[in-house]
Amino acid sequence: MSRLTLVRWAIFGCLGILVAMAVVAGLGSRTETLRKLVVQTLAERLDSEVDLGVFSVDTFPTVRITGAGLTIRHRGRRDVPPLVAVESFAIDGGLLGLWSRPRRFRTVRVTGLRISIPPGGFKRDRSADDEQGDASGAGPIVIDKLIAENAALVLVPRKAGKEPKIFDIHRLTMEPLGKGKVMSYEATITNPLPTGLVEATGTFGPWHREDPGGAPLTGRYTFDNVDLSTVKGIGGHLTSTGTFGGQLDRIGVSGETRTPDFFVKVSGNPVPLTTTFDAVVDGTDGDTYLNAVSASFLETSLTAKGAVVGAEGVKGRTVKVHVKIENGRIQDVLRVAVRGEEPLMRGRLALHADMNLPAGPSDVMDRLAVTGNMTVTAARFTDGAVQAKISDLSERARGLNPEESRENVNAQLRARFSLARGVLTLRDAGFGMPGATLHVAGSSGLFSEA
Repeated sequence: MSRLTLVRWAIFGCLGILVAMAVVAGLGSRTETLRKLVVQTLAERLDSEVDLGVFSVDTFPTVRITGAGLTIRHRGRRDVPPLVAVESFAIDGGLLGLWSRPRRFRTVRVTGLRISIPPGGFKRDRSADDEQGDASGAGPIVIDKLIAENAALVLVPRKAGKEPKIFDIHRLTMEPLGKGKVMSYEATITNPLPTGLVEATGTFGPWHREDPGGAPLTGRYTFDNVDLSTVKGIGGHLTSTGTFGGQLDRIGVSGETRTPDFFVKVSGNPVPLTTTFDAVVDGTDGDTYLNAVSASFLETSLTAKGAVVGAEGVKGRTVKVHVKIENGRIQDVLRVAVRGEEPLMRGRLALHADMNLPAGPSDVMDRLAVTGNMTVTAARFTDGAVQAKISDLSERARGLNPEESRENVNAQLRARFSLARGVLTLRDAGFGMPGATLHVAGSSGLFSEA
C-alpha cells in the first residue's frame, strides 16, 4: 500500500472518529431521551413502575450517566415498599458500548441502595411476556459490574404487623448484570441480631420478574465477630461458616458454629459450645426452619429441630424447638443454668423437652418456657452433707446401720418439669435410691435461688 493510500486511510479514519464523537457528544444535550430509555428499559424488564429524579449525561470523552432519586415499584403494588430505591448512581462506559446491541456499560456505582424483597410472587399477564419475548433473552442494557455501598436488604414479612428484617450491606459487587444473566456476587453484610459481620460469595439469578422469590441463589458464607450479648440473656463470641443454595424463598443452609465462651447470664458460667445444622430459610421474610441441629458443650451432646419465625407486631423472632439429650451429664446442664462453680448434682442425663422462646426485648430467661421430662441416673450430690443424708436414708430403709456400713449410694431421679419466668418446677417426680423411693414436687427460682 502506497504512502498516499495510507494518508487517505488515516484522514478518512480520523474524520470518521471525529464524526462519531461529535454525534455521540451531541447526545449529551438529549438527556431526556436517554432518561426515557433507562426508565423504559427498567419498566419493561421488571414489569414495574419506575420514577427517576435527577438525571444527567456526559458522553465525552467517555460515557458517564449520573442520577438520583430512582425508585422501582411493581405495577399495582402500593401495599409494599418499592422493590428498589436508590439515593444516587453513576454509570460509566465506552463510546462503542453505547452504540452496541445490547448497549453495554462497564460499571455502575450505587449509593444508598435499598432492596425490598416482597413476600411471594407477583401475578401478571403472561401475554405480555409473549409480546416482549423470552425473559431469558438478551436485554437492551448489560452492565459488566455493579458496585453498591451503604445498601440495605429488607425482607418484607408475609403477615401484616410483623417487623421487616433489615440487613445493612456495606459493600456488594455483582457481575454481569443483564436480562437472563446468572450473576456472581461478593457481599459484606451486618446481621442485625445477633450482631455480626457476614461475608458471602456465590451466584444469583437469573431474576424472575414475575416471581422474585423464585430467583436461584447459591453461595458460601462466614459469620465473624458475632456478639451474642446483643441478645438479652446470653453472651459469648460466635463464629460460623457454611454453604447455602436454592431459590430466594427457600434457601437450604448447612454449616457449623463455634462459641468458646457461651454463657447464659442467669448463671454466668462460660462453656465451649459447637453446633452443626441443616436448615431452610425463607429469604422473603427471614423465617428459618431447623431440620437438624447437633450441639455439644463440655461432655454433653444434644439434638434439636424446630423453627425460628417472625412474630406479629413484635420485633425479633420466636424460637420453637424440640430438644433431645440421650446420654448427657446433669452437671453440664446445671453449669449452664445455675450460678456457682460446683453443680448441685452429678450423674447421667436423658431429656426430651419442648422449648418456646417468644420474640421480645426482655431477657431470654424471662421469656423462655420449657416443658419436658428427664431421667438422671447414677446421681450423687456434690454437697457432702446432703449426700451423707441420702446414703443414711437408703441404709436405714434397708435395715442397715449407717454407723457400720458407711455406704455412699447412687440415686435416680425421674420427673416431668417446666421452666417459666426463671422458675423451675418439678411435677410427678420420683427420687429413688436402694431401699426407698420418694415422690416429690416443688419449684426452684433460678434467679432468686428460692
